[in-house]
Amino acid sequence: MKYLITLFVVVLLVSCIKRDHCNNSLSIVGTYENVYDKDAENTLYIKEDGTFEQKFKKKGKKTRHNVGTWKFFNESCNVRFKNLKILHNLQQDYIYKFENMPGKYRNNNIIFVEGMTYEFDFFRK
Repeated sequence: MKYLITLFVVVLLVSCIKRDHCNNSLSIVGTYENVYDKDAENTLYIKEDGTFEQKFKKKGKKTRHNVGTWKFFNESCNVRFKNLKILHNLQQDYIYKFENMPGKYRNNNIIFVEGMTYEFDFFRK
């Protein structure tokens, strides 16, 4: 009985976590990871001052860095990046499409093509 009461309280508390209309419970500021290249660390750091930093580290390769700016549009859940780059290997036409589209900040993750594969998406770390 004690177990059931504890389980009920935990479920109740989890359901009470405040989320916005984009289903986010956290500020967009934070650390994210792209999981497309399983042999690499592909990290996006979104900073409170409106800037971001990207780091791509693959074993035996030189670490690649990139910086730029971002702006979040709360009403549409869009996040617009200036100078966000694909640092892992993809076809050039994919890269062009990505670098010209806004992301969506939903479920505490940054998604560029909802319902598609993970080439572009960044997940909260």
